[in-house]
Amino acid sequence: MIYMMIELLQPVYGHEENAVKSLQAFMGEEFKDLDVVFEILPKGKHISVMISGDDEEISANFLSNAFGKPLQKSEIVPNETYKGFILKIEPEKITIDIGFEVAVSAISLSALGVGTPGQIAARFGMIPYLPVTIQFSKEQIEKGALTAGFSKEQIDLWWSWKKSSTDRVFVNNATRSQIKAALKKKGHGRDVYGVERLGLMECVIICHEKTDGPGIVASVGKLLPSQMGVMLAAKKS
Repeated sequence: MIYMMIELLQPVYGHEENAVKSLQAFMGEEFKDLDVVFEILPKGKHISVMISGDDEEISANFLSNAFGKPLQKSEIVPNETYKGFILKIEPEKITIDIGFEVAVSAISLSALGVGTPGQIAARFGMIPYLPVTIQFSKEQIEKGALTAGFSKEQIDLWWSWKKSSTDRVFVNNATRSQIKAALKKKGHGRDVYGVERLGLMECVIICHEKTDGPGIVASVGKLLPSQMGVMLAAKKS
């Protein structure tokens, strides 16, 4: 049997087995009516999938749109929007993986307010492996595409969350069901509106208006093998 191999941008980290099970469940649901078989390979930096069947091309395109594909510098076009994952948050830059590493520096973060990249990241609850979208200017590409800025859509999304009346808790290395189970075990069923998936193993907990985001982290943090970040709602502060 001949397979099509596709590498996704979704990073491999933490509990690989959970990531594989989560992607298997996702693909099983999305591809249930398609003629396709697949095998998931969590090797290297990113998850790869072997796909075979009459609908393999449709399936591969769907996965690429859902999770992104690693890019080469030669593929970058000015002002296009690209999927990425936060790799590192440092005092002076935020490093994004889009297939190669790209730095978002302080000068590119002015739309998110004042402060160093580390301070801005903390203010908006950013954590490693959080999925984001970025853009390159013509000048940045001419200089080797080593720096970029967050897309307007990404910045607008963060501000819409920040200006709301509900805290948000970002969680990596955990499935949506694992997070919901931890919240239920600690009796927080009525303290949150829900848990939304951002990536395969990356989610956001949406708190009720009277629920304190840092309190949720303190309560469920020991139950999850995760890093967590809190975005405090501006209307509460």
